[in-house]
Amino acid sequence: MTSTRLRIGLLCILTLLPLVGGCRLFGAMFLLFAPEPTRTEEAKYPYLTDKKVCIVIWTDSYTAMEYPFVRLELSEHIVDAIKANVHGVSFIPNRSVIKLQDKDAAWDRTHPAQLGKRFGADRVLMIDVTQYTMREPESTYLYRGRNAANVRVYNPDYPDAAPVHEATVETVYPPDSHGAWGSEEKSIRKLTMEAFAQEIAAQFYDRQVKVE
Repeated sequence: MTSTRLRIGLLCILTLLPLVGGCRLFGAMFLLFAPEPTRTEEAKYPYLTDKKVCIVIWTDSYTAMEYPFVRLELSEHIVDAIKANVHGVSFIPNRSVIKLQDKDAAWDRTHPAQLGKRFGADRVLMIDVTQYTMREPESTYLYRGRNAANVRVYNPDYPDAAPVHEATVETVYPPDSHGAWGSEEKSIRKLTMEAFAQEIAAQFYDRQVKVE
């Protein structure tokens, strides 16, 4: 994309060269190659810095049956996305959390803050997955990932308190259409989870976004 833009830009400059003077030509070049404008989008909850976080993921039974490792896969992607952007954050091992979920049938009736207290976490990141699909509706062969979740953050120091942060996150991948014909579900699923994890992580740090 960048090389195509560069070639088009050079062609335009060569076309304009006989028609404009030095300053005007410089101005045209600046506008053509100037970086796209961005703005700062502030974190919705900028308080995970130097905190130990426990990620707890809930999915419905159908999703868990079709994708047995979905909790581990999602939580690992989320760890990577947050660590890449939040200074000093650390995490309770995701396998340890999932092991507790598998052993304790009543885990989902326990307040998330109390789960975090069991692990000695500073914050609990509770993710209720409300959608996890990889195919277009009514299609067996066209892949397009859709992930959605209610995201809540709890402070284990207040084991019965309401969440300190709440958000709804939705991701569709590819964003504009279904995957190319012949795309593999495994590839679409991985890229969907990566995009989903980035959207969740974006709640916790300031970032630059394009000005539409």
